Amino acid sequence: MSEVLASVGERLISHRTMCGIALEAAAAEARIDAERLAEAEAGETALEEAELHRLAAAYGTDVTAFFGGRITPLSYLAGA
Repeated sequence: MSEVLASVGERLISHRTMCGIALEAAAAEARIDAERLAEAEAGETALEEAELHRLAAAYGTDVTAFFGGRITPLSYLAGA
């Protein structure tokens, strides 16, 4: 697992829990398979940029929040 994937996963969990949203509900809201979201939160896989944007919208934040305020995607700089 790359450090970037792990860091993004921790931020995904943090934002979801701050919103008080269960993993399954967040996945449904963002139209992502719950297992895939769980893997992303565990730092095991990178989400696509569109998926990240949908999660950010569900959490009321900007996608850069998942990357410590920086723009990173490109599947987390090829860490997927």
